[in-house]
Amino acid sequence: MVSGGLLRTTDASRATPEAVFDLIAANTPLRRVTTPEEAADAVLFFASPWARAVTGQNLIVDGGLVFG
Repeated sequence: MVSGGLLRTTDASRATPEAVFDLIAANTPLRRVTTPEEAADAVLFFASPWARAVTGQNLIVDGGLVFG
């Protein structure tokens, strides 16, 4: 499973005020908001042969905002 937080910018986050993006970025170790392409990279990893032995995992793709 791939879990993401707020992504910049999707149909779902299009109405999100810039101040919210700034707040998320300020509280994220990478100091930016994750992009849809970065979330897609994680999905691509799970679909690749490199993940053939990965089972029952949840990869959080949010730049480090949530430590879980």
